[in-house]
Amino acid sequence: MRVVPLLTVLLLAACAQPLDTGADGPPDDGAVLAGRTFLSTAVVRDGKPYELFKGTRIRLTLDDDGHVGATAGCNSMGGDADLSGGRLRMTGDVSMTDMGCDPKLHEQDTLVSGFLQAGPRWELAGDVLTLRTDTMEVTLQDQESADPDRPLTGTRWQVDTVLDGQSASSVPAGATAFLEFADGKVQGHTGCNNLGGTAVLAEKTIAFADIFTTKMACADDVDKLERAVLATLKGDVAWQVTADRLTLTGPDVHGLQLRATQK
Repeated sequence: MRVVPLLTVLLLAACAQPLDTGADGPPDDGAVLAGRTFLSTAVVRDGKPYELFKGTRIRLTLDDDGHVGATAGCNSMGGDADLSGGRLRMTGDVSMTDMGCDPKLHEQDTLVSGFLQAGPRWELAGDVLTLRTDTMEVTLQDQESADPDRPLTGTRWQVDTVLDGQSASSVPAGATAFLEFADGKVQGHTGCNNLGGTAVLAEKTIAFADIFTTKMACADDVDKLERAVLATLKGDVAWQVTADRLTLTGPDVHGLQLRATQK
């Protein structure tokens, strides 16, 4: 995916005093946030509750190496940051992927990117993280308590987004494509036909082989979905589960995003 540099805004530091959580290091030096992911539970903008696009949340990931990443429903963004003194300051260019999405999701990406670059003050109380600027406040909860990762096997994963290079598209209305993994096998539905085959799981990849389907004819839009599903399930495919979301990324431009659902 193409990476687009964004202007980094540096502001003067102002110190906020978060609550001590008992973690290593002073409570405002960023050590208490390292290696954790947080999901938004509330957003306030200009003093009023702000509703995010339906079905989306702000996801904030803080790596051990000082990198901060975020998603807000469409593109991924991130960069190196300094979390000392109770303030999040981006210390270099912020990058963002450039997938085509609903215009409202693009607006949300821009809002969240600007918020992070504005140097928000942060405060951690238990598993609740609050980020504040003069015009916006985002409350987030540690993902481990808010929305634990679902197991890859034994879960039905329904396709809701098709990834193709720099674009992302939703599935056709009324079409249901899903995958289930168990005992080195995959089974599911392409949106039109049943599928099955071998799926050997490793820590970061799934090796797909011998994928077969039934042979029903599909409408054009559903046929396109089927071709996208089958194009992804080839060879070694990277996988990642975050909460109820599974992302499959093939070695070429094809990929899928799926959501855990009830069988």
